Amino acid sequence: MKYILVLIVFFISLLMNAQAELDFDMDVTNGPIGGYADVTYTITNLSPNDTYSNVTINHPDALIPNIVLNPSTIGPGIQVTATGQIPLSGDSYSVGLLITQATATGIMNGSMITELSDGIDSIGNRIDDGQSVYFRHESSSYGVIYLDTNGNSMYDDGIDTTIPGAVINLYDDQGNTDSLVTNETGWWYFDNSFINTTLPDYYAAIIDVNSFPSPTNSYHLVDGPASPFTPNGWFASNIRMSHGYVDDNFGTIEASSFLDTNGNGSRDNGEVNIPYTSFEFIKDNNPATSEVIFNGFGNTIRRTDLNPGVQLNDINAALTAQQAFYSITTTNYDDIQTVANQITSTAFAVTEVSSSNRDTSLTLTPMIWPNPGFDSTLEVTINNLHAGNSTGTLQFNHDPMASIIAVYDRNGIDILANGTATVTSSGFSTPYNIMAFGQYDLEVVMATPVTGVQLGDIFTHNASINPTSTDSDATNNNTSVDVTVVASYDPNDVTEARGPGIPIDTFSTNDFLEYTIRFQNLGTASAQFVRVLSSLHPSLDESTFEVIVTSHAYLYTKNGRQLDFLFENIHLPPEVVDEPGSNGFITYRIKPLAGYAAGDTINASAEIFFDYNPAVITETWITTFNAPASLNDQEGTISIYPNPLKGNELYTNLEEGTYEIYELKGSKVVNGTIENGIIQAEIANGFYILKITSSDEVYNFKVLKE
Repeated sequence: MKYILVLIVFFISLLMNAQAELDFDMDVTNGPIGGYADVTYTITNLSPNDTYSNVTINHPDALIPNIVLNPSTIGPGIQVTATGQIPLSGDSYSVGLLITQATATGIMNGSMITELSDGIDSIGNRIDDGQSVYFRHESSSYGVIYLDTNGNSMYDDGIDTTIPGAVINLYDDQGNTDSLVTNETGWWYFDNSFINTTLPDYYAAIIDVNSFPSPTNSYHLVDGPASPFTPNGWFASNIRMSHGYVDDNFGTIEASSFLDTNGNGSRDNGEVNIPYTSFEFIKDNNPATSEVIFNGFGNTIRRTDLNPGVQLNDINAALTAQQAFYSITTTNYDDIQTVANQITSTAFAVTEVSSSNRDTSLTLTPMIWPNPGFDSTLEVTINNLHAGNSTGTLQFNHDPMASIIAVYDRNGIDILANGTATVTSSGFSTPYNIMAFGQYDLEVVMATPVTGVQLGDIFTHNASINPTSTDSDATNNNTSVDVTVVASYDPNDVTEARGPGIPIDTFSTNDFLEYTIRFQNLGTASAQFVRVLSSLHPSLDESTFEVIVTSHAYLYTKNGRQLDFLFENIHLPPEVVDEPGSNGFITYRIKPLAGYAAGDTINASAEIFFDYNPAVITETWITTFNAPASLNDQEGTISIYPNPLKGNELYTNLEEGTYEIYELKGSKVVNGTIENGIIQAEIANGFYILKITSSDEVYNFKVLKE
């Protein structure tokens, strides 16, 4: 019995010595929510004689909870390290100190040995067999992508299912692209790491729903910023963004407005949808959930109800234009409940105040700029702004230097070839008959001669309509457009109808700036939807914003100065399949705020999304209000030479001032300070606008670089 007790004590002593001779340190770094805390495991065999085999680390918090060391056999005095990660989530902006601990196991002399990790506390002290402390912090922007399991349009930790591995594609206005991927907890963060050039003005991102677990499902975004959305970067800090989706068991509520021709308050056969209406959706009588959608062509607007049969839905309708000519019979529906997997419809009756107020308008939109030896295109749009058919005749006159090749209607039919249009000495004429609230579009294709035309020349096209139906406003029956001859063009751009320079004495408080955003699908497949984001410059009066015409049916939302246009189900073909059909545009007008002065500039740009692809970012169009003096008058007092420019230096008789050089399409390419009468002009060959500012005077020159 004595010998047995001695043996037991010996083995217990041996085991205790073995445990003491396996040292396990674990160091954990701090990390951002949506990222990872890095872990370093260090295991040292302190024994002078014994070897450990099958050494394994068990760490339940880690991305890989079980790690077999490599090598897994550790001889006397040998140290082995391994690394791991802890995926970090964040709930309700929670941050702070976190604790974790791991266990190492191994076999020594046939016995399983277990050793707890030594940790480091929040002060930095090493603790034997103690927990490691690390800090989870907020990055500038971070968030979670999840499936809204309980249907309350907000993220609930422990209830909703997060989506690990979801991809978010990033871009900025400097042309940088990258992507984020949600970590194993479904969280992501944005740390600006993909930016390596000058500071961009903005960042934006697109959530790729095809990276979700079941790509065949139709995911609907119900919570958080839309996709594409704008990460805050370093312009704000500690911003959490939730992006919740649903993929089944939801109701749908839709709103539309129609012209109630018989005044009975309900939609009858033949009564058409009417534009000029906005719809406000409110959930459960909570004003904080208000969402206002503007419809363009009288579209039906749909929204998702995640609590069918429970959630109360209010819809309010308002006229956004033509308020003097129409009225809404019933302006709101209250406490509507939907049914799962069904559509609940609401229709708002709109009546016409007087049929004598009907009107038809005309616009011209350049689509492809003239280029010597190549075709240019111009979109002619006749818009029936009111009820009833609009009839009359269109006369189009092209610039003498251009010649018409074809005129296509919306169906791709050449109305010159089939005799619908009549050729005239300066263009063509054609009758029109447009249904209520309809739009008649023609694409005029013109040739530009190779000789007799220089870059920077201006082509002027004009058109007029002669209505035979009621037309109460003749001021919008005539229009013209100036188009600059260019060497090349970008089909995705923003332009202003008056050009980059506006003499301030020709612009009154009653005048509008008229912007056109053009887009073209240069991909290889049709775009199912197109989204256009743009911001109104601070010098513009946002209350005067008005959409004039678009190429396709659209919806838009306006949040302060942020514009968001959506062309749903546009099916825009690629250029390689249908060049004319691959184009689209938005034309709107807006007034500048009072107080603008000579030298003031107004910028405009847009981000264009084709499906879930990264944004196509337009060059910035710059409009400058010029001093009253004409260009020739200014050149008489201030001179530049040589012009044409053959080197990289321009000379001026100004002793001091600043200069900016713009492409004819409005993008700035060079700027600097005049030193000793020298302007550094390292520019490519072509025409440019040189803007010189000195003593509060602004001088503009057209410069040719050869």
